[in-house]
Amino acid sequence: MLNQVCVLTVKVDDIEKAVEFYTQVLSFKVSKYYGEKLVSLVHNDMPIVLEETEAIGTEARQSVLLGILSENLDKDVDELKAKGAEILFDEPQPCPPGRYTIIKDPAGNQIEIVEFSS
Repeated sequence: MLNQVCVLTVKVDDIEKAVEFYTQVLSFKVSKYYGEKLVSLVHNDMPIVLEETEAIGTEARQSVLLGILSENLDKDVDELKAKGAEILFDEPQPCPPGRYTIIKDPAGNQIEIVEFSS
C-alpha cells in the first residue's frame, strides 16, 4: 500500500546556503552527502533531503510545507530571530491545534513551526 511517507525532499536553489540554514538555524545534522547537489539530514523516522535544482525564485509556489514541532514557540521564535531567520509573523498565530509561525529558508521555502496545545 502507498500510505506511508518515507522521505521529504526540499528543493533549494543553493545547496550550500540550504545546508548552512538547516544545520545552523534549525539545528539539523547532516546524515550523508549524495554528490554535490543532494544532502540527507538526520531526522527520526523520515529522512529530509535537500536537493539543489534550477533556480526557483523566492516567490515560487511550493508544493510541500515542512512542519517542525516546537515545545516552546516563544523561546524558539526568539532563538530563530537571533540566528537571523526570516520570520513571516511578528507574533505566533493561533491555529486549531495550537499556535504557529512561519519562517523561510534561503530558497524561499516556507517552514511552519508548530506548538500544540496541551
